[in-house]
Amino acid sequence: MNQREKLSAELSRGFSRVPNVVLLAIELLVLLAVLAAAWRERSPMPLVPIADDDTWGYLNPALSWLSGLGLQQTDGREWLYPALLALFLKTTGSFVGIALWQKFLGISSGVLMALTWRCWVSTLPLHRWAHFSISLIGALPLFVQLMNPQSVFFEMSIRPEAVLSFFVYGQFACLMGYYKYRWQTPKALPSMILGAAAIFLSYACLQLKPSWLFACVITSAPVFMGVFGRAPSLGTRLLAPALGIVFSFLVLWLPGAAFLIPDRGSRTVLPSTLFTIHARLIDNSLEAKLAGMSESDPEKAKLRALVTVLENEIPIAEKLPSAFTKLGFDPDYLFYRSSLIPAIYRYTGDDDEKFRAFCISCYRDAAFHDPLGIGAKGAAQFTYFLFPNSQNFYNERVNFARSYVTSAEALSRRRPELHREDVREMYRRYQSDLAGQAGRDFPGMVKSKSGILKNVSRLAPYLEFLYLLTFAASLIWAPLRDLRLSGWAAVSLFSAPLANAVLVSMVHALDNARYRHTFGGFLLFALLAMTVFSSLVIARSLRHEP
Repeated sequence: MNQREKLSAELSRGFSRVPNVVLLAIELLVLLAVLAAAWRERSPMPLVPIADDDTWGYLNPALSWLSGLGLQQTDGREWLYPALLALFLKTTGSFVGIALWQKFLGISSGVLMALTWRCWVSTLPLHRWAHFSISLIGALPLFVQLMNPQSVFFEMSIRPEAVLSFFVYGQFACLMGYYKYRWQTPKALPSMILGAAAIFLSYACLQLKPSWLFACVITSAPVFMGVFGRAPSLGTRLLAPALGIVFSFLVLWLPGAAFLIPDRGSRTVLPSTLFTIHARLIDNSLEAKLAGMSESDPEKAKLRALVTVLENEIPIAEKLPSAFTKLGFDPDYLFYRSSLIPAIYRYTGDDDEKFRAFCISCYRDAAFHDPLGIGAKGAAQFTYFLFPNSQNFYNERVNFARSYVTSAEALSRRRPELHREDVREMYRRYQSDLAGQAGRDFPGMVKSKSGILKNVSRLAPYLEFLYLLTFAASLIWAPLRDLRLSGWAAVSLFSAPLANAVLVSMVHALDNARYRHTFGGFLLFALLAMTVFSSLVIARSLRHEP
């Protein structure tokens, strides 16, 4: 044995004597360091939540609940986030509580993120030092996520995105644990609890963000697939999805059905969105419909009047500075500020059900009239996911000062006159605090840390393609079979942002940067898992080891 081999053997024996608790302690110290840096990043921010045009739809139900008026739905929003806002306000007595609670949940999502990564790493068939090294690599997306000014902005905003990452990474952690205890080392109780929790949390994400529908379905699928196969017992395998469904029904669906007082927006928000997002295609379809109608048809004049409004408003939406890049116009103008929606109501006799039916039928007819156009719109929007921008992962362009100015403007017209006096006073104090933030500087919140992420964004399509090849190789080539479980788990991590992007591309538009920022952190996390997996497959293949 030469000198180099002796040194290598000595090092190997030395490493083998390091206790597992020491490695775990190092991982925890790294996690604590990242969490401390995240807290320090947030410390300059005032404890005054940021508002926008959508805020009242979430805030008013919470204020109504606190006033004893019930959970009054506003603008068609779901019940879960308003209920959380009511909890935040009730436990603290002021809007400061919203900022504090959401900051806490945002930083806590980092713990769940680390737990998710460690659970996934534990499914890799590697020795403990490899597990330790790869676990430390997981600190990179964790650091980016928690230090991202966009994450801070979401946590400071009265929007469901403020708490979404907490629920998503909670679901991811449960799902990775389910993979481990259902297939790698089957254990009845952990697999049942984690599988049920994964379904429950996926439905909670859907309640927070309806755009999470496809992601909810596809990330819950492994728990339903776990019913098949062997060990643990069939009863345990069936209980996991059954308990998840039951608890989702009792805790998340039933309270909304029982306590939420619906408004007209609950029936008209989605149809209005479909109409305004696809306004150009619907205009073409309606013109074709008009051309086929008889001049004696009394409906033709009414429809022509509506189309005239539509064709007058679209050019205005196209010329606005806020026009969406790939869509070519600003759908929010058509939805909120134009005369289009009132015109549709006039056409449908100010009847919500007729309004809903008309908008949906217009979208359906447009899809049949120009299926290539509908497909092209969706494909163009999906390119934002296929070729992500580094700003999706780390958005250094957040303007907090401007956001506080627009916050005051957004709520200036909202007066909770029917609410209880103490609730109105709490709201007035919040408006006063918002006004006090106008013109304030926020030094240190906009930092350029995205240089390396520009390369990641450019490489993303290639990393995804490489993963497809290496994952397929693991399914086909027997010597790689012990990597298959980790590969499937990585598929689940990637499928969540993918499914979210698909649905938004179909129904809305990824031109809206908020949607891209929402899935950006999840995508970066999944890309790292996919890259680690691909690297292991390639290394194993080069060594030709079984």
